[in-house]
Amino acid sequence: MEIQFKNNTVDHDQCLHLAREMNIPYAFAVLLLQRGITTNKMATEFLNPRLDDLPSPLLMKDMEKAVSLVLTAFQRKWPVVIHGDYDVDGTSSTALLALFLKTLNINAVCFIPDRLSEGYGIHKESLSRLAPKDGTTALLVTVDCGITAVDEIKFAKKLGFRVIVTDHHEPPDQLPEAAAVLNPKQKDCHFPFTELAGVGVAFYLTMGIRNRLVSEGFWSRETAPNLKQFLDIVALGTVADVMSMTGVNRILVRAGLEVLTQRSRPGIWALAEQAGLSEGKITAEDISYRLAPRLNACGRLGKPDLALELLICSQSDMAMKLAGFLEQANQQRRQLDNDSRALALEQCKQQHLEGRKGFVVYGSYHPGIVGIIASRAAEKFDRPVIILTDDATADGQEVLKGSGRSTHGINLYEILKKCTETIIQFGGHAMAAGLTVRKSELAHFADMFNRMVKEHEQFDQTGQKLIVDYSSRDGDILEPRFTKLHQRLEPFGKDNPEPIFCMANQLVEQAGTIKNHLKYSLRCHGRSFHGIGFGLAETVKYARNQPVQLVFKIKNTEYRRRKRIELHTINIRPTL
Repeated sequence: MEIQFKNNTVDHDQCLHLAREMNIPYAFAVLLLQRGITTNKMATEFLNPRLDDLPSPLLMKDMEKAVSLVLTAFQRKWPVVIHGDYDVDGTSSTALLALFLKTLNINAVCFIPDRLSEGYGIHKESLSRLAPKDGTTALLVTVDCGITAVDEIKFAKKLGFRVIVTDHHEPPDQLPEAAAVLNPKQKDCHFPFTELAGVGVAFYLTMGIRNRLVSEGFWSRETAPNLKQFLDIVALGTVADVMSMTGVNRILVRAGLEVLTQRSRPGIWALAEQAGLSEGKITAEDISYRLAPRLNACGRLGKPDLALELLICSQSDMAMKLAGFLEQANQQRRQLDNDSRALALEQCKQQHLEGRKGFVVYGSYHPGIVGIIASRAAEKFDRPVIILTDDATADGQEVLKGSGRSTHGINLYEILKKCTETIIQFGGHAMAAGLTVRKSELAHFADMFNRMVKEHEQFDQTGQKLIVDYSSRDGDILEPRFTKLHQRLEPFGKDNPEPIFCMANQLVEQAGTIKNHLKYSLRCHGRSFHGIGFGLAETVKYARNQPVQLVFKIKNTEYRRRKRIELHTINIRPTL
C-alpha cells in the first residue's frame, strides 16, 4: 500500500505562529490547521465544545409550530404515536422522544417497522393499525423518517392524526403536508448546521418543548428535566449514522460520551457489559464497532423492538436480559455476514479489476445485512458500493432492494439522484442510502451508477493510499504534552478523522504475535509504549533486529483501571 504524507499540506510558518500563540506543540498545530482551524479562537471552540454554545431550537424551521402542537396534545390528552426506524439512529430517536415525553406523563405508543416484512419508512397499513379507533384526534411524530412520505402523511391525516415530521434525510421537492416539518436541510430553514442525525433533530424538539414550558412557568429552570441526561442516546444515534463530527454534532457527542461513560442508564450499562466495555472511557469508536452493531442486529433480523426496549428499560435485571438477546442476535448477524461478505467482496474485486468506480453487487443476501456488507466493501475498496438482493415484500414482482455506502468526497444521495430513471425509489444522505430497483433495470442501473460516480467532480483518484497526517522525526508525538492534547481532538469521525502518524528508523523490542496480531514495545523519551497491529502477524519478520517505519494511531486505553497509551499499528515495513 502506498503511503502519502500530509505534512506539506499546511503552511509551516502558520503552524509555528499558531503553536507559539497557543503554547502548543508544533505537531498539534499541524493537526489543527489540517482541520481548517487557523486561529486561537477557532481552536479554543473546537477543543472545548460547550453545550452553552448550541444554537437555539427556534432557528429550526417549524419549531414553534411543532412545540405548540405537542403541548396541545399534552393539554388535550391526545394519544401520541412516535414512528421511528429500525436502525440505531431511528431507534435512538424513538427512545429519546419517548423518555422525554414521560417527563410530561405522556406515555407515547412507539412503533418501529419490521425491516424484513415492512421495510423502511411509513406505510399505510401500519398507520391504519396505529390510528385511534374511536375517531378522536391523535398526534403522530415521525423520527428519522417521513420527509419523503407525502402520500402516507396525507393518509395519516385522514385517519385523524395531526403530524409532526422530524427527519434529517435529504428533502424531496415536494414535502409532506404535515402540521410541522423539522429538518435542517429543508429550504428556508435558518438552523446553522445541516448535518444533524435523526436523533439530533428529535433532541432539538425536546429542547424546544423544554424551553417553552420554562418560559411559560410550567417548569422552573431548577425543576425542568436536565436534557444532558439524554445525550448518551444522542451520541449513539449520531455516531452510528456516520454523521459529521463537527459543529453542533461535536458538542452533542462530546457531552454524550461523558454521559455514556457514566453507564447510569440500565440499558446502556447492560449493553456495555455485553460488549466488553464494563470500565473505562467509552469512545465514538466503541459506539461504531461495539455498541451500534449490537443495537442494529435485532433490527436486521426482524426484531427491532428489542433495541428500543433496552434503551428505555429502567430495571437492571431486565436490561441485562434484553442485552443478552441482542448479543445472540449479533452473533447470528455476524454468521450471516461472514457467509455473505466473501461473495460480495469477490464481485467488488472483479468490478475493481474492470476499472469501475462505483460498484453494484447483486446476490441472495439476507436483507438485514446488505448495509453492513456495503459498508465493509466501501471501506475495503475506497469506492461507493450498492448491495442489492431480492425484495421479499414485493408481492411476486421482480424487484431488488438494497443499501449503499459511500466513501469520503462522494455524495451518494446526489449520485443516486442522477440515476432516478433506473430507480423505483431511494432515500438517505451523503454517506448512506437505501433504494429499490426493478430487476430488469439492474444492468442499466449498474452502468449508470458507475458512470455518475466517474463523472462526480469530487471523486478522489488517490485510490488505495494510506494518508499519514504527521511524520515525526524525533518522537515529539509521544511526549506527554502532545498525547494529552491529542485526546481533546475526540470524538473522531466523519470530517474529523483520527490522525495517523509515522515514525521511521525505529528499533522495536519484544516483537511477537498473538493469534494473527503483531505485538511489540517501543521505547521513546525514556518511556515504553505497547504496540499492537491487528491482523499484522506476518509483519513480525520486519520488526526484529532492523530499523522499521511505523504507521500508527495513538490510543488512550484503560484495562483493570490502569491507563496507558497504545500504538495501534496500521503499517510496518523496513526503513529504506
